[in-house]
Amino acid sequence: SSDEGEIFSDDQVQIVAILTRHQHHARQVIKGIGTGKHVFCEKPLAITLEGLEEVIAAMQKSGAPLLTVGFNRRYAPFAIRLKDFLHGLNEPLAAHYRVNAGFLPESHWLHDEQQGGGRLIGEGCHFVDFLTFLVGQPPVSVRAHALPDQGRYRNDNFTLTLTFPDGSIGTIDYLANGDKSFPKERVEVFCAGSVAVLDDFRTLELVRGGKRERVQSRLGQDKGHRALWETFLQAVKTGGEPPIPYEHLIGVTRATFAGVRSLRQKCDVPVE
Repeated sequence: SSDEGEIFSDDQVQIVAILTRHQHHARQVIKGIGTGKHVFCEKPLAITLEGLEEVIAAMQKSGAPLLTVGFNRRYAPFAIRLKDFLHGLNEPLAAHYRVNAGFLPESHWLHDEQQGGGRLIGEGCHFVDFLTFLVGQPPVSVRAHALPDQGRYRNDNFTLTLTFPDGSIGTIDYLANGDKSFPKERVEVFCAGSVAVLDDFRTLELVRGGKRERVQSRLGQDKGHRALWETFLQAVKTGGEPPIPYEHLIGVTRATFAGVRSLRQKCDVPVE
């Protein structure tokens, strides 16, 4: 349909997938929840604080349907295996997430703050969520730095430093100035005498006690898209918990807003 009202008013539609441009997400999430439909929203959940606050209010109403956001990477098989590897290590961790995001022309809608929210909010949320998944809690402060745009970029070569409640530190290098032939994503985690390296969701290397284990995906890259959907559908059928804790959905979104403020103010910004 080209009329969203036709979908929201259809009593036989139980789940709505929101795959529109970013400026519509918060409003459509609220509309979906308000019409009693479970909602799968592609990232980001919102691109403004006002939109996020309205979503939170809708989520908190008694009997509200389930909501999840397309933070699929936390459901990737290697992500789950990495999380299990870190289980029981009672120390803060240090994690570095490098993203070879690729160049987007200045005219691309994602750069438009009114439509896309910019790449930090519109795409960076994926990687903030992944580190939140590893630590188990959203960050409490953000410091952001960006390379000069030089008339070619739009604040999309940036580094985020995230601090977490347990003292963990996460660093995200999001880069638009690389070569697309180079692998897109690499995560390195150091914690309590252990090291893990996840390379583009194709290989995972685990090192502990002088022993090294390296596993490779036989079926190619799996970033968890299917597993997130399956978990969401199961939760809808059984009345179970949302696939991603609401505390994480909200905290990750707030952290991206803090990152944008940090770029502008050039200082550490707490995540409210």
